[in-house]
Amino acid sequence: MPPRHVPVARISALLAVAVGAYLVTHGPGLPRWRTLRPGLEFTTVRGDPWCRHGSSEIAVLRIDPSRLRLRVHHYTLIPRQTPLNIVEWQRATGALAVFNAGQFYPDYSYMGLLVCSGKVVSDEMHTGFKAALVAGKRNGARAAHVLDLAVRPIDPARPGWDEIAQSFMLLDESGQYRVRKSDKVANRTVVAEDAQGRMLVITSEGGYTLWDFAHLLRAAPLGISHAMAMDGGYEAELCVRTDRFRYASFGKWEEGRKGDAPGARTPLPAVVTVESE
Repeated sequence: MPPRHVPVARISALLAVAVGAYLVTHGPGLPRWRTLRPGLEFTTVRGDPWCRHGSSEIAVLRIDPSRLRLRVHHYTLIPRQTPLNIVEWQRATGALAVFNAGQFYPDYSYMGLLVCSGKVVSDEMHTGFKAALVAGKRNGARAAHVLDLAVRPIDPARPGWDEIAQSFMLLDESGQYRVRKSDKVANRTVVAEDAQGRMLVITSEGGYTLWDFAHLLRAAPLGISHAMAMDGGYEAELCVRTDRFRYASFGKWEEGRKGDAPGARTPLPAVVTVESE
């Protein structure tokens, strides 16, 4: 009888995923949520073994959209009418948290549908982007969701939400990955919705491929239902500032980019804020 072929590569890949899932769920990155104020929680998880460069720490901000407001901002709607870096955006808005919105063109125009406080800033739907972060009031109450536009499309002529930032799906509700394998490594910002309808803003301190980051989030004990990816690279930034808590990640792989450390130089034409009012 001829020897049986053993799929070593496939077994190695499955073993790597299993080990990674164990590290995320059982290692020091096990989520320990810190309540910053009602409706706003923060934790970090480890991204081993998927992290390719820099720190494997990943910041996770969990938001109850019925208690806190998510708003989309664009630089053309502010007095200075010039893109701000993320620290400047936080100072200008006084927000509890600020993170980068989706992708943009070299002239700083937004790549996709963008609605800010009911004003349509960009009405050109990006045909390749099948996700949107939406927020506003429904039946008198605040609400926010990650919409899979392949299932729940938006009419740009009648958006129906006060805040919209279009980007692309990462994981859908069926558990399918909506990105292709690629060797491109960068810092990542992801917005997800969990099974309880809470929003999770997830920003990496180190570099990951999108494919690896999708696997990581599926394995992580965060209860994610589905997720979309925002812009990556140096634009993948998050600032959190409350009375007794500070956190900042500025989209670089180098160590020591925490707290109020300088270095957020990247102009961001559009951001999303978390606000109490």
